[in-house]
Amino acid sequence: MNIAVLVLLVMMAVLIYRKYNHDVSDKTQARSHVFDECMSLLQKLQTSQDQANLPILQGEYAGYQVALSIVEDTLGWRKLPPLWLLIKVIANKPSLGTFDMIVRPANNEFYSPSWQWDGNLAIPSSWPQHAIIKYQQQAVDVALLSPYVPALFTDLNMKELLVTPSMVRLTYMAKQAERGEYLIMRNAVYENTPIRKNIVEALLRQAIAIRQAAENSEDSEIKAVYETVER
Repeated sequence: MNIAVLVLLVMMAVLIYRKYNHDVSDKTQARSHVFDECMSLLQKLQTSQDQANLPILQGEYAGYQVALSIVEDTLGWRKLPPLWLLIKVIANKPSLGTFDMIVRPANNEFYSPSWQWDGNLAIPSSWPQHAIIKYQQQAVDVALLSPYVPALFTDLNMKELLVTPSMVRLTYMAKQAERGEYLIMRNAVYENTPIRKNIVEALLRQAIAIRQAAENSEDSEIKAVYETVER
């Protein structure tokens, strides 16, 4: 092989490697600030990272333990990769049933546990129709969620509502990758401004309202059982 060609190939390899490291560093730096505006929302704040070095914010809000995290979704080849915001509200006490509603399903929602669930529910007429609702073993009463679901999904960035005995979790599209970078380089680059505090707070309030409804429903069922026994 011509020495000049070999040197050129080596130089190209070095440049590609440096660009890759630079991109990784930039992405890590940008992701580390994604929750900067949200830190003041939570009490007893704790910060950490997941296995993909993506930030996790944990703390207390309105009497509940909550966690904020993000997930990069690069599985869909024909769409701009979204950056999903996951808002989890941990139960103060267990509730009955499971429920997972995903709108505009693409069969690649890897962040959802419901693809392993075998129960399916019909969608109420007042709810978004391009969706699936699944449950495992026992479903949450749909009537319990009817005051919340239609309003929750009027925001087209809302993707999923997950309810289990131990938590409520919302999945929300916080950002989409920059079109030019993804179409040319297939590189998921997101603008690096933090997720807005008012968006996160509004979602937190809705998630907590749903969690409270589930737990209050559990109290009502237990009370009804005791009243029946006493009779």
